[in-house]
Parts: sequence; C-alpha cells; structure tokens
Amino acid sequence: MNDPKDIIFTLKTELEKNPKVVALVLVGSHARETVYKADPYSDMEIYIVVEDDKKEELEKELPEIVNQLGKVIFSYQNPWAGFSTVFEDLFRLEFPIVKKSDLSSAFSRPKAQEVKVIFDKSAGELGKALGRRPDGLDFKKLFKDQTVHFWYMAILAVQYFKKGEIYNSRSALQILQSSLIKLFELLQDPNILLLETNKRIEQFLSAEQLESLKQLSPPYDHEQIRRALIKILSAFSQAAQKVTEKNNYSYNQEIEDYIKPKLEKLLNEK
Repeated sequence: MNDPKDIIFTLKTELEKNPKVVALVLVGSHARETVYKADPYSDMEIYIVVEDDKKEELEKELPEIVNQLGKVIFSYQNPWAGFSTVFEDLFRLEFPIVKKSDLSSAFSRPKAQEVKVIFDKSAGELGKALGRRPDGLDFKKLFKDQTVHFWYMAILAVQYFKKGEIYNSRSALQILQSSLIKLFELLQDPNILLLETNKRIEQFLSAEQLESLKQLSPPYDHEQIRRALIKILSAFSQAAQKVTEKNNYSYNQEIEDYIKPKLEKLLNEK
C-alpha cells in the first residue's frame, strides 16, 4: 500500500516551491488522530489552494505530480471530489483544487472535522478561514429541516412507485433512510453529526437501529419496496417523536398527520 506519510512528504516537497500553490491541507480520515481514523481502505483527500488565476495551469500539472507518488492506474476529474487518482494497489487520492478566494466556502464544515495544514503560504488567510469554521451545528434547525425534507421526499418516493418507476422509488427511499439516520444520530449522540459519518453508521448506531435500517433496505423488487416505504413512514414518525421528547424540539405534526395517511392509502391500494 502507498505510505500516506511518503505521499505527504513528496507533495510538500514538490508543491511548496511551486509559485502557483498557496497551501496544502489534508482533510478527512487521514487527518484524524482519534475517532474514525483512516484504515487501509480509506482514500486520502488533500486540498490544493492556489492563486485565483492559476487554477487551470495547475490542473494541467497534476498528472505529472501524481506520477511521482507511485504507479498510477488512472486519473480523472471526479465530478464530486475533483482530480482523483487510483494507484496500482487501489489506493485512492482525491486532489481538489481550491482558489484562494474560495477558502471560506471550501473550509466551512464544523471544527470537529479535523484538518492538517501541510504548508501555508497564504499570509494568514488560510488560518482565518479555518478559524471561522463553526464550532457546532444548530441541531434544532437540522431536525426541523430533515423532518420537512423527509415528508417531501416521501411523497416523491410514493409517486415514483405509483407511476411504476420502481428504480427511482428505491433511490428516493435511500434518501429517506439518510434522513432517518440523522434522527437516529440525534438520539444516540448529536455530536456524531459534526463528523458527517453516515458512511460509518455501523460504528455508532445501536443494534436495534441497524436492524431497523436492514428492514428498510429492500432489493430491486416491487413488493419489497412497497413494504419498505410503508415501514419507513412509521419508523420516521416514531423516531421524530422520540427526538422531540428527548430534546424538547418542536415537530410539525400537522404535516405528518396530513401526508402520512394519504401515502399509506396509496401504497395499500391494489
């Protein structure tokens, strides 16, 4: 496996002397030293901060730069993560480029999501952007937003199902599961949400919650998707009530009372 320390050392050596590059910042699991640390299957994500007018120039140099890190199988522009490379041992390096003027938007996640500055030539601008990151989240607002979003997406999922668009209905069901997971996180430990760790739910959700999600994860099958949609409406309702009681949050029960029976009726129609 590519040694992360060697990768970081090589990139620091090569890019710190590059006048186009302002800073190099390690984010994600490789930047963490406590919870949810990197394992052999974790990717490495490093932000390259550049002068605003040098982004396109540096993009052209990236293939040559990553070739110095090991045997490259392929690189491409990942639409979600920017320039991404796969090495011969399947180690993945995500290398997004950030303009200096976009520092605040690029580093806007809570401070609980650790970062490591590999080098910084921004004359203090990077430090200011990192310092402006929020200390926490407004959990009450998150709960309100997720509950409204859930019922909107529930309508969409059921309407897809009724139109016979089973694949789309199943995709919408996965979004409903994500909203339910956030409520489970609020019940377990709200601070989990600071790390955006939905991908690691097996590490912090209870056995009962994981079993519930298992029942709500059907294969591409008409009848099983129908049943899962019915179940998730009730599961979310129950979780919302528990969060409300535990945290004294307000829940728009009127939305649920109006929408849930209509959706259940549609799903139970022959």
